[in-house]
Amino acid sequence: MGDSLKTLFGWFPVLRKLFQAKNAEEFDDFLDRHFEECVQRMEAEAHHLTSDSEEKLSAFLAAALSVPGLAVIREGYSNGRVDLTIKSESMTFPQRRLAEAKIYAGPDYHERAIEQLISRYSTGRQSRGYVVEYIKKPGIAALVLKLRKRADADLPARQHGETFDHRMKWAYASNHWHSSEELIHVVHINVNLHR
Repeated sequence: MGDSLKTLFGWFPVLRKLFQAKNAEEFDDFLDRHFEECVQRMEAEAHHLTSDSEEKLSAFLAAALSVPGLAVIREGYSNGRVDLTIKSESMTFPQRRLAEAKIYAGPDYHERAIEQLISRYSTGRQSRGYVVEYIKKPGIAALVLKLRKRADADLPARQHGETFDHRMKWAYASNHWHSSEELIHVVHINVNLHR
């Protein structure tokens, strides 16, 4: 009973931020901060995860992201099998975000992940999505800079303007035009799994 209460009380700060979100921006702020905490947990366990497949890494991330009131579905259907579908379970303010996750295999592979998210899985209804890159190579900071420079030069997946900083370390953001002519904000989250 003591461990259950400790776990329940440990969730209160997270749950309060989730349930206090009154609009998409507040939900996205909650989700960004929650992603950051979960990514840090993955990085702290990198010695156990480095040899794992993309599916196992995404299962670990989905389990870490799942909290009461926030459902995370692996391989859910949205014009194809998207890696993660993240849904608030609020009756008054339901939100859904999609995330495509890959083991880093170079800038071309990263651009294909963005293209999948924007052009295949997204319906244009959600204003934000995520590309999660599991980086097992050394030098994550340099790899992220390389990805940004290439994106700013090539503007992949109908990128609108240059990439810009994100508050999370080794993350950045970009905007992309969807075929609906809606602009989708993509947060690129890079997870350091090199050990």
